[in-house]
Amino acid sequence: MASTSYDSIEKIWSGPKDKEYYGPDMTLGEVALLILKLHADTVMQVFDPTGETLTGGQLYEQSRRLAHAFQHLNLHRGDVVGISAKNTTYLTEVVIAALLSGTPINPLHPDFDKETVAYMYEITKPKVIFCDVDNYETLAAVKESLKFKTELILLSGKLPGVRNIQDLLKDGAEGYDPKTLFACPQLSGDDTAFIISSSGVTGLPKGVTRSHRSLLNNTKIPQLFTSKTVIFCISPLYWVSCIFTLLVSLVNGCKRIITNKPFSVEYFAEVVSRHQVTFVITVPHHMALLAKSPRMDLVEQLASVQSFVCSGSKLPLGIWRRLYELLGSHRFSVLYGLSEVGGVSKNIGGPVGCEGKLLRNIQVRILDEKGNALGPNHTGHIHIKLNQRWGGYYHNPQDTQTTVTPDGKWLLTGDHGYFDDEGCLHFQTRDTDVFKYNHFPVYPKQIEDIILHLPGVHEVAIFGVPDDVSTNLTACAVVREQNEEGQKLTAEQIKGIVAEHLSEAYHLRGGVYFVDQLPKTTNNKIQRRRILAELKQKCGITAL
Repeated sequence: MASTSYDSIEKIWSGPKDKEYYGPDMTLGEVALLILKLHADTVMQVFDPTGETLTGGQLYEQSRRLAHAFQHLNLHRGDVVGISAKNTTYLTEVVIAALLSGTPINPLHPDFDKETVAYMYEITKPKVIFCDVDNYETLAAVKESLKFKTELILLSGKLPGVRNIQDLLKDGAEGYDPKTLFACPQLSGDDTAFIISSSGVTGLPKGVTRSHRSLLNNTKIPQLFTSKTVIFCISPLYWVSCIFTLLVSLVNGCKRIITNKPFSVEYFAEVVSRHQVTFVITVPHHMALLAKSPRMDLVEQLASVQSFVCSGSKLPLGIWRRLYELLGSHRFSVLYGLSEVGGVSKNIGGPVGCEGKLLRNIQVRILDEKGNALGPNHTGHIHIKLNQRWGGYYHNPQDTQTTVTPDGKWLLTGDHGYFDDEGCLHFQTRDTDVFKYNHFPVYPKQIEDIILHLPGVHEVAIFGVPDDVSTNLTACAVVREQNEEGQKLTAEQIKGIVAEHLSEAYHLRGGVYFVDQLPKTTNNKIQRRRILAELKQKCGITAL
């Protein structure tokens, strides 16, 4: 693992220093065009389900035509482009066109329910939304509920009366001058490139802004990625891992394998073997399924991969050890990061359970409750130095202000942890109530608000039950009303109303528990972390 240095006077840990490869005014779209032109005759993207390929030259030309078409759509610098679609052939070109046009991209998961999509898009207010035929009906319903005008454009498939990506490419061909560069002249590196949906440090989803400059510094890594690298991430663009691999391909000239098929161990291994993938970024849920697979040919099928990177949530120790055995500790690494800044630390073959050494140009300090800096082996609040300007949470100055120090130099992560004597970071816990199921962030308040509509519910608290494969299973503790409706209330009713109103990731797989009261602080705030422990200890609890 790379070295982490420690300043014992300032009590600050630092990763290796590295230069910024581009100036502060350079943007992702400009770099992408330079790299694509350099690799004009090289296959840069393969859509696995059909085998369709695109060279750097094809990506270059189609992206510029779409950027021209964006002008026909009356998109201007600062207008948001929504994407709620799976990985298909033209997704990359839409992203590049948006980057060239200075229009921040707000990707959402294509399987999100109407309520979740509407909640996020009311914050970001995209002027256009790219979607698929499969989720068009949901997005059309969302469009009707939004308080602003937007247009839906199909990235895959066709529907009568709905503009699709082929229509947009035709529009882009009209009046298109190949000699014209479509870099937005007023755009700088500090402008927002992506608005990533995340819990932020706490609460309901927020729009985390990421600048061109910060993402360039995250993804331009010539020591790791070359033109011979073949990268694969099965996640849709909603996940930071997919954004990362897309940009890594564009700014380093790597071949990228994409798919719109769901994960299975069998399919994952087939894709890796078929395309001789060398770099994979994935999530604990998928790696747990891989570790538990009885298949005997996995080692052979995954032999081409030089680096597996796992990120998103805490990996169970048993799964971690099994992956070391299956893949080799030199090929498997765990990444700790945040949507706000990207990767923070990486454990490559190091002690199981820790987050490893700091990445390049990362600085971290640990503070106690009074704001005093702590030294090694003392647990406290993790703060990360902001090396570039951070735009904060989109249209949310209040949460932005509470997430950075008054001088704007440090990000308050909401995480607790410590550094050991070897300079390895150990993540302990998170302030936020948000937990993850199959890599999806689960927001307790969102589910609780639904359940509280049921007659007979007095109080409810959503919490996670740890699970090796899914990280957590969503469960709830319910206090009944002391009346007839409360007595009649059943677990089936509670599970049913959640399944009716929220997407599959929020369903109550961890159980419904009826309790007399919920654990609370002196300020009457629910202490979720105590619920599971108390359920195990107390008698008279009904688990359904």
